[in-house]
Amino acid sequence: MKRFWAALLFCALLLTVPVTALANAAEPPSLIILVHGGPGDLDLSIRVTDEETKQVKETQLELTERPFTRYYRWYDTLTPWVLENWYHMGPEVTVDLIVRGQGADLILPLDSAPQSYSGYSRLMTLDTEKGTLLPGERPFWWVPLKIALRVAATLLLEGAVFWLFRYRKKESWLAFLVINLITQAFLNIRLMGTELDAHMAFVTLLLFIEPVVFLGELVLFCLCVKEKKKWVTALYTLAANLLSFVLGTVLIDLFPL
Repeated sequence: MKRFWAALLFCALLLTVPVTALANAAEPPSLIILVHGGPGDLDLSIRVTDEETKQVKETQLELTERPFTRYYRWYDTLTPWVLENWYHMGPEVTVDLIVRGQGADLILPLDSAPQSYSGYSRLMTLDTEKGTLLPGERPFWWVPLKIALRVAATLLLEGAVFWLFRYRKKESWLAFLVINLITQAFLNIRLMGTELDAHMAFVTLLLFIEPVVFLGELVLFCLCVKEKKKWVTALYTLAANLLSFVLGTVLIDLFPL
């Protein structure tokens, strides 16, 4: 009884501990421009021009480099309040993407810039050779390639753990392959179409998706893999998912977003 009251008192004391919190700290609306190839010194900027006064404001885009590609992000929105108080412009403006680099000098109208909070983040692909800016991720094989890289990395990591737990029967490995393909399909479907930076992807996986994947694999492996006792299989599932998650957060910078 004394321990109960001591624990209750401790919890009450925790409520008095000051905690720092940031209000309205969510990431602002953004426009993400995906670039494959192009010159190494490629620089992208957004130019906003007031059609009435001809006043011009140019903002350089934030660069994130990844294998095979680069992402340029513009954190902004063109609501009337922003135009008036931040840009000091009226509601009638034109927005252009300015592309500069060795062998690249383009001015592309940006008709689909984020002008409201609907469609919070937008993704477009810049083709520097053709001088075009297209909505979504291009070319068509880019998304399947990203998914294939994720699935292959997961199979290699969790397959190594499966081998270390001394699973050798063909039936066990077949179940391993099928179960992982099912859970990876679920994971990638949930992430598909979401433009996330590395930190937000980590948070999303941690809080929402990864626990569901772990529980699903725990049930499926214990039901389908009969080579060892269920507690061994459950221990493997925990170890494999923990390793995959930890190494995934470390190696996420080596993969396209």
